[in-house]
Amino acid sequence: MDVEVRKKRRRRFKQALPLGERLLQSAREARDEARQLPPGVDQARLLRRAREAEAIAQLEEFLRGPTRYPPRR
Repeated sequence: MDVEVRKKRRRRFKQALPLGERLLQSAREARDEARQLPPGVDQARLLRRAREAEAIAQLEEFLRGPTRYPPRR
């Protein structure tokens, strides 16, 4: 049985903005959208999404920052 096996190729592309900036932009958009909604479940979800995006952006910045200890040899 001769069956040609094709590998799936990942679609790769360069992001225009770094991850931290994209997260902060997402948080701003969620907050802006939440301001337009009346208090309730939908507004709370958007505000939670904004807080999570900001927290992840801070964590990403911390992890990308300078190392505290020099590498061991």
